[in-house]
Amino acid sequence: MKITATIVGIYALILLIGGLVGYMKADSIPSLVSGLVFSVVLFLCAYAISKGKLAAQYVALAVTFVLDGFFTHRFAKTLNFIPSGLMSLLSLAVIIVIALKIRKTYKLR
Repeated sequence: MKITATIVGIYALILLIGGLVGYMKADSIPSLVSGLVFSVVLFLCAYAISKGKLAAQYVALAVTFVLDGFFTHRFAKTLNFIPSGLMSLLSLAVIIVIALKIRKTYKLR
């Protein structure tokens, strides 16, 4: 559980930094707000995952899935690997980690 929580926490930190960079470089309020909102939700999920809450894993999976869809759409539209392509791949990796954790949790029950 600690590894999954750590990975979700690092992903949330990357989203927060990305939102701040988007705001500073492009003066983009939507980048700042979305970075803050999604990172706070994922930080809370990471904390709950570390405490063993299964529902937090599902929330983190759903949020990451939405973010992956957004980043993939942006990458397909712009074909710029940085930042949208990279974030799409990172989101996919986090989805796989969370899904495997959920699968392992169900096997133990």
